[in-house]
Amino acid sequence: MSSNSIIEMEKTSMVSIKGEIDIYSIEKFREIIEEKIRTQAPEIILDCSELSYMDSTGMGVLIELRNKTKEMGQKIIMINPRPNIKKLLSLTGVDKIIEIVDNPVN
Repeated sequence: MSSNSIIEMEKTSMVSIKGEIDIYSIEKFREIIEEKIRTQAPEIILDCSELSYMDSTGMGVLIELRNKTKEMGQKIIMINPRPNIKKLLSLTGVDKIIEIVDNPVN
């Protein structure tokens, strides 16, 4: 994960994810999302339009963070994942527990 930008909105917190989420970048990813969970924003939006790769470590942490948000009455929404990421989410069934949105309307 090369860089991130965070946008705070009234009811949401958005994180733009760039690069890769793998064993080398997973702790940074976890820290950023856990920080967003602590804000208690009802929705945490992950802009995945510039996410090029995610390995099984990333998938595991994504599921773990989804479970934390669910316990706290929050939810994670992934927007604009690239086709390879969308396929991975579908093959693993993660798209059944995390909302995936292509081209969201403001």
